Amino acid sequence: MGPKGPPLLTILDDALSLDPWTNIPLSPQQKRSLCRLLEELARWNRTFSFTSLTHPRDLVEVFLLDSLAPLALDLSLSSPLLDAGCGVGFPSLPLKIAQPHLQMVAVDSSRKKVNFIRHMVRLLKLQGYTPRWDRLETLVREELTFPMVTVRALTGGETTRRLVPPLLAPGGKALLFVGKEWTSHQLPGGLQTGEHLEYLLPFSGKVRGLVLASRVD
Repeated sequence: MGPKGPPLLTILDDALSLDPWTNIPLSPQQKRSLCRLLEELARWNRTFSFTSLTHPRDLVEVFLLDSLAPLALDLSLSSPLLDAGCGVGFPSLPLKIAQPHLQMVAVDSSRKKVNFIRHMVRLLKLQGYTPRWDRLETLVREELTFPMVTVRALTGGETTRRLVPPLLAPGGKALLFVGKEWTSHQLPGGLQTGEHLEYLLPFSGKVRGLVLASRVD
């Protein structure tokens, strides 16, 4: 993380004192687990280059606060939840730490990223969180469906966008993490837009958004 600047826990506490992040109830142990997640991410990043971000404030903002935005904005999460194309476990790892009762499946096609998630599951003793090294197409072929699917890298590829609708159970919701440039044209076919909530990340001031979308049957 680097020797300079305030510790991660101080940065996180500062952020959680601001709206809308004050809405997230976290115990001291949950905050420590979130910081441990970032510490391990930074350690693994030196070998695997998961992210170009290195400043602790950026890591807290992009990986923790953005992931926890659904809780800050009082959105109800359904279980079991699929984190589609989860990368190194965001948003699902922070959400699991904050809401341990949620059952989650996190899927990514990168073995090294899933290995990191498995490491964190063991380290933090997370129950009911299943990392899976696989392609989303496999889940579709297995006819697996979920009441909620989160997608953080919506602009990352047409494949992910195309595969979200068949992974949703009837009446299920896709929770899309989007940027300021979001338009409904980016919505995957087979989904219809519902609520669109915008928020500001507290340190950078960047506009981010959450879009709830439903499967069109």
